Amino acid sequence: MGWTTKRRKPYTEAGIQRLRCIRCGGQAVHQWQICSDFNNWRPICLPCDVALNVLVLEWFGHPWADILIESYKKEAAAKFPMPGEQG
Repeated sequence: MGWTTKRRKPYTEAGIQRLRCIRCGGQAVHQWQICSDFNNWRPICLPCDVALNVLVLEWFGHPWADILIESYKKEAAAKFPMPGEQG
């Protein structure tokens, strides 16, 4: 799996769990599409997903970016607990 892989259809929940994050190599839990990357689906781990959400909310200048990202972090931690952490 890498940047040369072309994925036009979203991964299934089971499929994404078998992949590594395109950015850091961590365990993928989500997927993103980038328009300028021909809308290919890219697997992404939770920390990179959170960082990307922060980047996008801040870039858009969303007035509630801080509140939204804190809520998203709590929801994500409950759904995808990191090893050794309590959900």
